[in-house]
Amino acid sequence: MPNEPLISRLAQVYAGETIRYPHLKPVTLAQWLLESGRGTSDLAKLHYNFGGLKWRPEMGLFATRVLYNAHDGQDAYCKFATLENFIAGYWAFIGRAPYSGWETHVATPADYIRFIGPIYTPKPGYADDVLGLVPEAATLLDAGAGAGAASSGGTDIGTIVLDPGHGGEAPLGGSSPNNAISASGVKEKKLALDFCLILRDELIRQAKAAGQRINVVMTRTTDVNVGIAQRAALAGSSKAEAFVCLHFNGGAPSAQGAETYYAAAANGNSNEAEDKAFATAVHAGLIAGMRAIHPQARDRGVKPDTQSGPGAMGVLRDAALGNTTRPKKCVAAYIEAEFITNRTIDQLLVSGPDAVPNRTKVMASVAKAIRTYMAARS
Repeated sequence: MPNEPLISRLAQVYAGETIRYPHLKPVTLAQWLLESGRGTSDLAKLHYNFGGLKWRPEMGLFATRVLYNAHDGQDAYCKFATLENFIAGYWAFIGRAPYSGWETHVATPADYIRFIGPIYTPKPGYADDVLGLVPEAATLLDAGAGAGAASSGGTDIGTIVLDPGHGGEAPLGGSSPNNAISASGVKEKKLALDFCLILRDELIRQAKAAGQRINVVMTRTTDVNVGIAQRAALAGSSKAEAFVCLHFNGGAPSAQGAETYYAAAANGNSNEAEDKAFATAVHAGLIAGMRAIHPQARDRGVKPDTQSGPGAMGVLRDAALGNTTRPKKCVAAYIEAEFITNRTIDQLLVSGPDAVPNRTKVMASVAKAIRTYMAARS
């Protein structure tokens, strides 16, 4: 990727978000580029805070409080669990005093940033600096509108579809908008998207380093719901070799552990052995990644979907994946990455100071397992 993967992820999520004044997306993204050093600042990398937003109690709906050593000393800043939370949090932050009246300055991006700029920071020329980055921000937003990404050159190991569970605000085609909510109050759908975006970028980064070409397609890159059959059908239309659906569990506060499902022959799966082998490889990567950050991580095993709550998983069905008409079938696995209702897990993966680096380590381990399997199969 020509730009930092983190800022590219932010741009992709922002491109699909609904905000009150859409024409302000390029100028606000430009502001985040400036504030975060194009996503390279520790505040951005560790806490998804691209705007240098200091902690205020009213930000509790969107963020948690974290102490951070900035250029002007240590202070309390906002820590955002997901990129979506940061975007919503930024607009909530601007909606407070001392920015009252900003909505009368939205005719143009320049009008907006010249109004809030002197309040946001006393730095002379701040608005001009932001406006100078608008073309770059607009390019990033345009690039973020697509659902696919690929590493360039090298040995082609195929296409994988990543499916972040849930999304949107209403049920659609058998897909609920959200199920679990973390101990710190973050919705499963937001975490599923963030983890899949990290997994995508890890797959591409690792493939490039290994001299491989991999194509990664996402079923969604923002907060929308996609029907179950439509999610799986993307594997068929993309001629994907592999499909991974990612969710999180919820339950009693003491429950923890990761589990991975594959479609059972009893549910009509014609390539159960291959799917089980793929699920086993993916799960091994998941457990290795979890134990690297949490040695006591529980392994709940690899299971046929007859042992899942619904007894069958629609996204793993042969017909939906296009396997009934393809000689080389798409392998598929369904990850329940952890119980986010467990406070220890929440601290490790959602709200704690190392949550973002931790989830990146876990997804890097999963990416390695996926690449190894796909390379051996290609």
